[in-house]
Amino acid sequence: MMKSNREDIIHEMRASRVETLRLYDWLRDDLDTRRIVHPGFRPMLWHLPHVGTFEEWWLLITLQGDPPLAPRYQVLFDPIKTPREESLDLPPRAEMEEYLARVRTQVELRYLGKGSAGLPSNKLLENDYVFHMVLEHEYQHQETLSYMLQMLPPDRKRKPAGATYLEPPVPAPRVTPEMVKVPGGPFTLGASGEPFVYDNEGPPREVELAEFRIDRYPVTNAEYAEFVAAGGYNDRLLWSEAGWTWKQENEIARPLYWSAAEPRETQEMFEMRLLVPDFPVTGVSWHEAQAYSRFVGKRLPSESEWEKAASREMGATGPGRKRRFPWGEELPSPQLCNFNGRFLGPTRVGAFPDGASPVGCLDMAGNVWEWTATTFSGYPGFKAHPYAEYSEIWFDGDHRVMKGGSWMTRAPLLRTSFRNFFRPGFRFAFAGFRCCS
Repeated sequence: MMKSNREDIIHEMRASRVETLRLYDWLRDDLDTRRIVHPGFRPMLWHLPHVGTFEEWWLLITLQGDPPLAPRYQVLFDPIKTPREESLDLPPRAEMEEYLARVRTQVELRYLGKGSAGLPSNKLLENDYVFHMVLEHEYQHQETLSYMLQMLPPDRKRKPAGATYLEPPVPAPRVTPEMVKVPGGPFTLGASGEPFVYDNEGPPREVELAEFRIDRYPVTNAEYAEFVAAGGYNDRLLWSEAGWTWKQENEIARPLYWSAAEPRETQEMFEMRLLVPDFPVTGVSWHEAQAYSRFVGKRLPSESEWEKAASREMGATGPGRKRRFPWGEELPSPQLCNFNGRFLGPTRVGAFPDGASPVGCLDMAGNVWEWTATTFSGYPGFKAHPYAEYSEIWFDGDHRVMKGGSWMTRAPLLRTSFRNFFRPGFRFAFAGFRCCS
């Protein structure tokens, strides 16, 4: 018997939980799961029951009216009810995993193999929206765990057995920096909701863009090294006032994890290695990306420009349809992009020519998140759904939109309409950029 879409999703939820637990196996010392690895983050172990409380809240408490299976978990692992500084005293991991199993057992009892019969009437169940939301929520926490793992020194982690490290299936040709032209005209920014999008991805709206040019590839280590060697970090004219203040106060002189000495090394997930010239530069803040763009006489693309270059087909008679992914509607695969941790790190830019966007840009899905010039805010007509804490509370004027996904991003989140967002001074190892003019 063919499974319903809901059954497919629940099976994906099972597979996702296996992947979540597997990330903790990358650590050599379980004590690292309870430590703060970076200011502003909760312990890694906090995220494990958090994905369970989110699942319980929406699928059992909200939709079914069930009492909480562990009332204190609904407080301790709620990021609003329990501030970061109060989330250090955590229960034993075995207790957490037992709780996760209880939640999932109840979810499957209520929903698996039962179709819609007997379920409450609720807008959250339309097109199985709430199930997609629970699944993508866990996917995002997997990526959060991954870049927290990246922050730890390599000797505190163990590489998964049999994993492929850093190289694509076919060696990539060396790339020459170049730009592609994107014709001006109308463009539909955002998504309409199928099969699932977050509230900040819509409502879609038409924007008018002038013709522009955008880098075919993300900026590489080799290109960025020229900026460092030319004294870009000391040239006040390249930096905004806020960027210069941030750089000076934090004594920033190179990307995150780059060594000061030549030949330069950088910290990858499981080892220190010599900088690979054709890998995308990573570990740069929005301020650094903006300064580099000025150094080469360019600028950061707006979110609209980036998304148009990633998704809009250009026909002989004018604009064509918009693609869900840069290459089309087909779900991501290892032949199309670097995602889902397959290579345990970034890959050379241009390594996946079959994943090209309509205008010929490469790596617009996976590999590294890309900064844009756009401040994160709601589109006209935005309505928070189903809760304000996902998007609306971050419309503070101090977050910038990132697009495209990284080497650890799960497949559905690589859609061209997906919006990530960070403060301009935040540096993390999955962040890169490309320029525009």
